[in-house]
Amino acid sequence: SYGFTGVVIHEWLGIAVGIALLLHLTLHWDWVVRTTSRLLRPRGPDKLIWLVNLALLFFMTLCALSGILISRVALPELGIRLPVEGPFWDPLHTLTAEVTLGLVPVHVALRWRWIAGVARRLLARRPLSRRPQ
Repeated sequence: SYGFTGVVIHEWLGIAVGIALLLHLTLHWDWVVRTTSRLLRPRGPDKLIWLVNLALLFFMTLCALSGILISRVALPELGIRLPVEGPFWDPLHTLTAEVTLGLVPVHVALRWRWIAGVARRLLARRPLSRRPQ
């Protein structure tokens, strides 16, 4: 929340989330390709997950781009000045942020079984034992 963090933290966190989005997509690109190819087959859950993910990608990308365009602190601190002004970008950023915040829990809920399985496997791993030397 912009009101909770203030402009400086909001912008830097936004840039970090944008980088995390790119990393997430890169790490799961094989899933994107596999699921997109399966869309031709009639499987409801895959289509719903894919559509939610596509919407999430679209709105998160617009949110990140509009946030970068209206940056008042982070980009100027990096020496980057964008001549973007007007009544279009702020409302677009707010709208896409709100839609994104609505879609993220749906995304997590649709993938909850997979998330829980990964978490169980990670928590079940035993730490490497130290061998005396």
